[in-house]
Amino acid sequence: MRDLLAWVRTNLIKERPEMFMKGESVRPGVLVLVNDCDWELSGQLDTTLEEKDLVVFISTLHGG
Repeated sequence: MRDLLAWVRTNLIKERPEMFMKGESVRPGVLVLVNDCDWELSGQLDTTLEEKDLVVFISTLHGG
């Protein structure tokens, strides 16, 4: 996951990466699912991804 997040930051995020990431991880308020399982149950940044794994980022952050 650590490598995937670095790749996402470099290649996909065009503006305001601070809204998605804090340091080398996602910001609080961004839910990360790996194969429909909360990544907090699988090791977060140390989660090992395999081919065909599905990673989903869901933002629970909103403006007011």
